[in-house]
Amino acid sequence: MKNASLVLFLFMATTLVAAEKNPSSASDLELMSGFPPPEKHRITMENMLQPPYNRWSLQHMRELVPTRNIAAAASVPFSSQPMDLSKLLVSFPDGRKVYVGEWLESAYTDGFMVLHNGKMVYERYYNDQLPTTQHLMFSVTKSFTGTMMLMLMEEGLVDNTALVKQYVPELAESAFGGATVQQMLDMTNSISFTEDYADPEADIARFLFAFLPGGKGIYTFLQSLKRNHDKFEHGEAFHYVTPDPEVLGWIIRRVTGKQLADAMHELIWSPLGAEHDGYYWLDFHGTEMGGGGLAITLRDAARFGQMILQDGAFNGRQVISQEIAQRIKTKSNFEQFGRYYADPWYGAIADSYHDQWWGYAGVNAVAALGVHGQFIYINSDANVVIAKHSSDPDAESPRIDNETAFIMHQIAAYLSR
Repeated sequence: MKNASLVLFLFMATTLVAAEKNPSSASDLELMSGFPPPEKHRITMENMLQPPYNRWSLQHMRELVPTRNIAAAASVPFSSQPMDLSKLLVSFPDGRKVYVGEWLESAYTDGFMVLHNGKMVYERYYNDQLPTTQHLMFSVTKSFTGTMMLMLMEEGLVDNTALVKQYVPELAESAFGGATVQQMLDMTNSISFTEDYADPEADIARFLFAFLPGGKGIYTFLQSLKRNHDKFEHGEAFHYVTPDPEVLGWIIRRVTGKQLADAMHELIWSPLGAEHDGYYWLDFHGTEMGGGGLAITLRDAARFGQMILQDGAFNGRQVISQEIAQRIKTKSNFEQFGRYYADPWYGAIADSYHDQWWGYAGVNAVAALGVHGQFIYINSDANVVIAKHSSDPDAESPRIDNETAFIMHQIAAYLSR
């Protein structure tokens, strides 16, 4: 692979395990400190996703990669009813107990916000983050892409039963051409693709390389992917792959005639009354990463979740229809969800996936999830929304994928009482 060493450096981040109980902040580590910073403290495109450098980079991505802006809009601030959840004692299934505040400090948290009944009840920042900081959300981006596609379907611009090749003939011979738009939304298309963040030779590493200097760009990469005829056919099983929302992004651009950032501003960001600008990470051909490249503030992440909880209404406007909001909040596709994976996480922690949204098992809650600890959590029964920014050294781990879910569920249960 051309420039393979760059991809290797980036993917080393997922193989290292956190050792600190109270992780040091970027300033404690003197990252990017000095004029110029000494080499050992300097963050570059080669090490930006590698710990501890990601403690700085996830809050400063537009200083490292090309980006496209999403302008803020006239914003209505949250009403607040503060309470100190730091001393709320929560339990894990293995019997361990921990206070919420202590766990947040140990879990590489950059920002954490809880809304209950539409009011801000808890907001904390760590690792030098501020309310104005635009933080990379990784795969939380997928849920924004999926929501935009649902809106275009409702407008009649996209038929979810149509094949992808009807909208993007360039993908006719790829893994995607014979799949329906809905199968792309639900990630039930058949594709030969490995999304192993710890393996620098995995397909997800090739995906990342498409966005780096020397890469051929996301459009060319998508055309190179093929079906997995040996395992499942289209529609039979959920298989989580980041290229799917990139295809959805291509369709959004094709039918709207707009860049993804401009479509996002028009459909969601402006009607939502986003408090701050957001931005997308671009490949070096000027195309947004629709599956993992969105950077936004914690408050705007929570604002998006609250809008969905409120059946699509926020800022005095109906941002998305009640039907779309209800569809997002209603879990589905249970049968397909567990067929591909042997991992017990699929069923014990999460139980469904549809329209680029996860469903949590045992509770009436859905979420947008991103590696290294990014969350937008929506609990309909408790009227709770939780947003979390993190710069965890691991892409996936029990701390991120299991413990965070238990923490959020127990906060929601406590508030509902």
